[in-house]
Amino acid sequence: MQIITLTTDLGTRDHYLGAVKGALLSAIPEAMIIDISNDIEAFNILHAAFVLKNCYADFPKGTIHLAGVNSFHDTDTGILIVLHEGYFFIGPDNGLFGLMWEEKMPTGIFKLKLTSAEMKSTLPLHDAGVRAAKEISQRNNLTAFSEKIDAFRIRRMSKPVISQQFLRGNIIYFDRFGNAVVNIQRDDFDSFVNGRRFTVVFKRYADIESISSNYSAVEESEKLCFFNSSGYLELAINKGNAKQLLNLAQGDVVQIEFH
Repeated sequence: MQIITLTTDLGTRDHYLGAVKGALLSAIPEAMIIDISNDIEAFNILHAAFVLKNCYADFPKGTIHLAGVNSFHDTDTGILIVLHEGYFFIGPDNGLFGLMWEEKMPTGIFKLKLTSAEMKSTLPLHDAGVRAAKEISQRNNLTAFSEKIDAFRIRRMSKPVISQQFLRGNIIYFDRFGNAVVNIQRDDFDSFVNGRRFTVVFKRYADIESISSNYSAVEESEKLCFFNSSGYLELAINKGNAKQLLNLAQGDVVQIEFH
C-alpha cells in the first residue's frame, strides 16, 4: 500500500480535487490518499510550506507528499521530486520547497521530464504530479523519468530581529481558530531571556508578561502567548479568535521586550 498525501489550494467546492484523487486511484489502485489540507489559502506557498513542514515527518517513511499550490507553468517553473529523510515530495518549483528547507537544501532533487501535453496542462497536479507518484510507487529509478538537479528556487521566510534588548518578529500564519503564529522561536527566546522580565508587544497591546503552557492557562476570552508544538511563538485568545478580536494581520510586528 502506497500512502500519498495532498497539500493543495484546490478547496472542495469544485471538481479539481476529485479529479486529482480519481486520477491517483486509477494510476495507483492500492494507494491510500490522505488529505493534509486542501484549504491552503489560494496561491499562498508560505501557508503550504508551513503546514507541510510541520507534519510530513509524522507519516511513515516512503510516503509520497504531493503538493499543489500556485501550480502554474511558466518558462522557469517545473515539477520537482524531492527525496528527503526517506520521504518523497512532488510539487512545483515555485519556492514552496525553498521555504521548507531554506537553511539546508536536500541532496535528492530531481526535475520531472514533462510531456508536451503536461507542459500545457492547467492542472499539473492531475497530470504530471500523478504520473510522478505512479513512477515512484512502482519503484522506478528516478533518473528514468526525471533529471537530477542541484537546487530549487529559494524563497525565504522573514527572519526576526534579535538583540539583547528585544526580539522583533512578524505574524507569518493563522490557523483555523484565528491563532497567530509568529516567526520567533523558543530557542531564541530561551537564549536571550536569562531570567529577565519581559513584555510581549503587538498592535496597541503591551500587557502579556508571561509565556503560558497552553490555552487554558488564562480565563476564557483572555489573550495569551505560548510556544507551540512547532517551537514558534503563538498569540491566542482562550476560546476566541485572536485574528478577529485583536485585529491582527499577516506581517504584523510582534516584539518581546526584555526589562
